[in-house]
Parts: sequence; C-alpha cells; structure tokens
Amino acid sequence: MRLWCLSFLLIGLLCSVAPAWAKMNVVFFNPGSEVDSFWGDVDKLMEFAASKLDISLDIIHSDRNHFKMITQLDSLLKSNTSFPTHIILVNEKQSAIKMLQMLYKHPVYVQLILNDISLSERESLLKDPHWKTYLLPAIIPDNYSIGAETAKTLLGRLETKKAKVLLISGDKSTPASVQRTQGANDYFFMQPNVTVTQTVYGQWSEDIAYGQTLTLLTRYPDLNLIWTASDNMAVGVVKALREKGLEAGRDVLVSSVNTSPEILKLCQEGSITALGGGHFLAGALALVQLQYYQNSHGDFPYQNIKLFSVLKPDSAFYQMLVARDWSGIFKSQILEKLPKQ
Repeated sequence: MRLWCLSFLLIGLLCSVAPAWAKMNVVFFNPGSEVDSFWGDVDKLMEFAASKLDISLDIIHSDRNHFKMITQLDSLLKSNTSFPTHIILVNEKQSAIKMLQMLYKHPVYVQLILNDISLSERESLLKDPHWKTYLLPAIIPDNYSIGAETAKTLLGRLETKKAKVLLISGDKSTPASVQRTQGANDYFFMQPNVTVTQTVYGQWSEDIAYGQTLTLLTRYPDLNLIWTASDNMAVGVVKALREKGLEAGRDVLVSSVNTSPEILKLCQEGSITALGGGHFLAGALALVQLQYYQNSHGDFPYQNIKLFSVLKPDSAFYQMLVARDWSGIFKSQILEKLPKQ
C-alpha cells in the first residue's frame, strides 16, 4: 500500500492542479479486436490505468479493418454525444492521415501510439496552427531494435555454424511491421554464414503463417531458424513444425514478439527460443502522458520505461505477464519508472 501511495503521489499532485470540470474524456480507436492477444492486453492495461488516473475511457475496436476504423470515426463526429477531449489513434495500414483530416478544426487533442505517421507528414502538419496545438507527440516503441534483438538472440542459440532463416512479417504497410522486419533482416544480413531464404507476410494470422510454414519447409528442408513478427504467427509456425514431425526449439528455432498467454507458455516450454514484448504498455503510458500534458502543457519524459525488451521467463515482469497482473505491471513498469519531480 505504501508503494502505491508513493507511486501515485506525482499523479495526485497533477490532478490537483486542474479544476474538477477538466476530467479527461478519452476515446481510443483500437485497430484490433478486444479478444486479440495483443490488442486485448492494450485494452486491459489502459482500462486499469484509466481507473487509477480518474480518466473516462472509451475503446472502439475495428477488428483489423482500417476502413471500418475510419467509418467509426465518421460516426463519432456525426453523433450527438458529447465529444471527447482527447483521441488516441494507431496508424494501422496508413489510415491515420485520413483520420487526422477528418478531425481537422475539431478542438480535440490527438495522440498516436505504436504506429506513427511519417516524420515528413508530422512536420508538415505541425506547420498548421491547429495541429501545432492539438497534435501531441507520439509514443512509438523501437520496432527496428526489437526485430534486431530477437534475431540476435535467436541466432545466438543456434548450435550449428550455418543458419538458414525464414522471416514471417506481418504486413507490407503498417510501420511496426515494416520496421520490425527490417531490423531482423538487417541483423541477419550482416552475419556470416546466415542465409535469409525468403520474407513472407502472414497478415498477423496464425492460420496464414501455418500454411506458409508447411509450404516453405518443403521448399527449404534445411531451414533451421524462423523469425516471426507476432505471437499469433509464431503459434501457427509451431503447429506446422509439429505436423511435419519437427520439434520447435530443437530442430528449428523460432522467435516472436508479443506476450499472449499461449506464447508465454510456449516460451517457458522452450518451443519459442526468443521472445520480445512490452509495447502493450504504450496505451497506458499514453494516458499518463495526456494527463500530464493537460496540467502542464509539457511533454513527460519516459526514457526509463522500456516499451520493448527480450523477455526472460525467470524475470518478475514475465511472471506478472503470465498472471495478467495489470496492477503490478502498471506500477512496476510505468509508475515506478517515471522521473522524479
């Protein structure tokens, strides 16, 4: 209890600065589904954070359909309900620019998380007085680095001298997918005795990655490393390996990103050799940032908060992930790592 009190001291002080009527009303356009392994975790930690920060939070899911997300925003703009004070967006399949165009001239603060617009697009928008006020700094994890780090960990566990690698990316347009895959590809390219056989796009789907793996194991029978961009696709890879009579973690080493219960279990069992995660923290961190900005009109430094790392099954954070301990995660991974004021 004492730790919780200390952790919320700063937030309590921030809240006390603003008048009672200034309660934040946030809408988060979640590009995934509420039952999705990653996006569902983003929801749950955000909901816990909102309850602790006294923020009104509504989450709208588009079920991996970025056209639906645009339609949902249009419906919100045309509705008679009270308009939110803040909107959180994700640049899923380059949809954010269209959504920002729809929000232009509306007095609502907008923050992007996880997938940002390009630097040139952001610089262009910030020349406009409206966006200079209402477009806030994005919270973006380093996808390039986690792609390279999981690739490095994966290769480091290989006992043979020569590696043949298959890369299973997410999609061709989402920034996180592009950067994560580029980090892995660049790392493997710089290593001697490593051959990248092919890069395919599993569309974040277990079933698609499963089918791709079955086909490519036949094409490349000496494949010994498979790097994947997400947990759902890695689950499909492990399933395909078993069907082929191969053991993931022994005959073929597999890496992935994300922290669903199923992938955590596979990692503990040794079927997943390298696992990166932590970026689901971005949504809850965004709420902390928005509240700080509302009260100080300044950016809250968060360099001590790790949105990505290669996870170790014996770590305290890993055990919190297994237990889905949102309280412990929010406190230990965000609040306790905020800079002292």
